[in-house]
Amino acid sequence: MAKQVKPEMIYMDTGALIAFFNTKDENHAKAVAFFKESVTKGIRFVVGRPVLMEFLNGTSKRVGKRTALELKNIILSSEFIIIENETKEDWNKAWKIFEKFEDHDGMDLVDCLSFAIMERLRIITAFTFDHDFEIYGFYRVP
Repeated sequence: MAKQVKPEMIYMDTGALIAFFNTKDENHAKAVAFFKESVTKGIRFVVGRPVLMEFLNGTSKRVGKRTALELKNIILSSEFIIIENETKEDWNKAWKIFEKFEDHDGMDLVDCLSFAIMERLRIITAFTFDHDFEIYGFYRVP
């Protein structure tokens, strides 16, 4: 029997979700092209629960709850997206990161939780348009 190869995982940030689903976003075409190319290569995307909450809350406030619920269903039913819950240890690590980078106002708590989740899962690449991931030491795509 052939050995099953674990698919490559890329962490998907809020900005990438926004760009992917919002046709008016300046990065929409880039996000869609990268997502499609990645899934054809067998890559799977990890979305942290805090990112999902941030994305759906923003969608609900800006576009409406019905749209947020539709997007939630699309994301949760996708075979290409895995939702990862944060752990107590992730929270502890996130607070340390948040305090360490107190001079970076753009590096918010959701980013810090994302970094902690990525480190726990040993994911080194983020699908994001946020440079804070690079500042922390991750690779950023597209």
